[in-house]
Amino acid sequence: MNKKHLLFGMLFLCCIMYPVTSENQGLESTEKLQQADFFSLGLFSSTDSVKTTVNLEAGFTVYRRNSFQIRSLTAITGSKIFADEPNLYQLGLMEKITFGQIDYYKDAITSSRYGFFFTSFGFMSFNKSQGEKFLFAQPYYWEIGGGAGVNIRLSKTVAFLGEMGGGLHVVTEEDFWKKLKKAGFGRMSLGLRYFLGNKKS
Repeated sequence: MNKKHLLFGMLFLCCIMYPVTSENQGLESTEKLQQADFFSLGLFSSTDSVKTTVNLEAGFTVYRRNSFQIRSLTAITGSKIFADEPNLYQLGLMEKITFGQIDYYKDAITSSRYGFFFTSFGFMSFNKSQGEKFLFAQPYYWEIGGGAGVNIRLSKTVAFLGEMGGGLHVVTEEDFWKKLKKAGFGRMSLGLRYFLGNKKS
């Protein structure tokens, strides 16, 4: 991802994070609590300066008070790394914690903004010295990072999501470290979340 893409992503996220005008933005916090869904499933794609990724996510609400909530989101990730080696893929597991506005919907489009931090761990598909390898053998990779995002609720069950962030990417073998050429990355994600269940507080 070059500087032009990062700038475009930042401008895009700033636009969609601006509060969406709707009739129900003045709801009492107790009513928001009743509207907020407890469980969600997500499917989204991510692009950063190291790789492109497809994410399959499941999440639930950990804490909720007034108009604030904390959610735990766990995703299975599959990635293609931007490198000369054509068989350089990753398969991993990512844990993301979000904290921000309660996400709810009532008769009109609404938006909720949040910050997040994440960590992920996974496996590389290729070994420099051995070629293709057993999936769960070395080298491994891990990431840590954070950012900000927005859910735009299009209906009671469906939300569009956009996220911008970044972090650090580490691989356990030096050859891969040289191939990736960088430790830090910026990342943009776009996709959908499907909300189900309703936990009353």
